[in-house]
Amino acid sequence: MSDPFAITTEELLRLRDICLDQLRQDELHKLRNDAKLRAVTSTESYEEFKDIVDAAHLRPVSKQDKANAKTKSRLWNSAAREQSP
Repeated sequence: MSDPFAITTEELLRLRDICLDQLRQDELHKLRNDAKLRAVTSTESYEEFKDIVDAAHLRPVSKQDKANAKTKSRLWNSAAREQSP
């Protein structure tokens, strides 16, 4: 007689993926919320506020990133590639 409460490997993997995705979403939510709190007192227009919040997850490109042979030729602004005709 099999255990009706047994958990399969597939279920564990799916649960792990769900948990990792939720952690990523939570981190993004925290970053965006912090950006909102900073931007609400320092911006003059909604567009400026929105730009700050939309860029909350981005990190500045460091000199090491620019000098690193592996990342030197990387297209840093992927939005530029998407908008190019």
